[in-house]
Amino acid sequence: MKKIFLAIIYIFAAFISSASAQTPTSTPPIKVPILVYHSIRPYYPGITKLVKEFTVPPDIFNEQLKYLKDNGFTPITPDDLTNYLISGKSLPQKPFMINLDDGWQNQFRYAFPILKKYNYPAVFYIYSDVIDKKVFMTWNEIKIMIISKMVIGGHTKSHPELPKITDDAVLRQEIVDSKKIIEAKINNIINDFAYPFGAYNGRVVDIVAQAGYKSARGVRECTQQSKEILFTLCGIIVTGDFNRFVSLVNK
Repeated sequence: MKKIFLAIIYIFAAFISSASAQTPTSTPPIKVPILVYHSIRPYYPGITKLVKEFTVPPDIFNEQLKYLKDNGFTPITPDDLTNYLISGKSLPQKPFMINLDDGWQNQFRYAFPILKKYNYPAVFYIYSDVIDKKVFMTWNEIKIMIISKMVIGGHTKSHPELPKITDDAVLRQEIVDSKKIIEAKINNIINDFAYPFGAYNGRVVDIVAQAGYKSARGVRECTQQSKEILFTLCGIIVTGDFNRFVSLVNK
């Protein structure tokens, strides 16, 4: 009986050891350029240098997406990246992600048709106070994009610099309440957040996680994403400089 008992213990221990060996202790970092856009519209006479830095003309946006397609890059969504970082679910070769911040109407007018042309998903991070107002998208336009498999993310209520808010109640209104407002308007759950101005601190990150978001993105010129920065993912602001774009995605 003792020998049988010892044999069972040995088999059980071997099974546990084998299972542990097959389960990775952590998912390795992965290169995923997260390309952050703002206005997609033609340059206009008198455009300031600052506005120009945050504007990509539609023809250049098309050229950038064509480059990605021609060079074997594959678009992914935040869910794809989260599933890889949390559970190791595989990603395609040369993954990248397209983000468009703020909810400008020109994104719907110019970027959305080009994204559909290439059958590329993108994440539109919107702040709820401005939707349905002049120069911003309408809720109906946002619903149209969702039907075409675009992803909607949260970007606060009023686009403040979050670390400067000292009142926790106000901070929660910006982060938690805006999530509820957007979800009610589009009748869908949103899982992903982008920090206005790319600004955050530990307190802000904690509230974003408590709000029920699964990931969050900042702004930094890096392309390596990891589980450790799931709530401070690297996002690179894209300009109309095509050569810079090529350099960034191949960094």
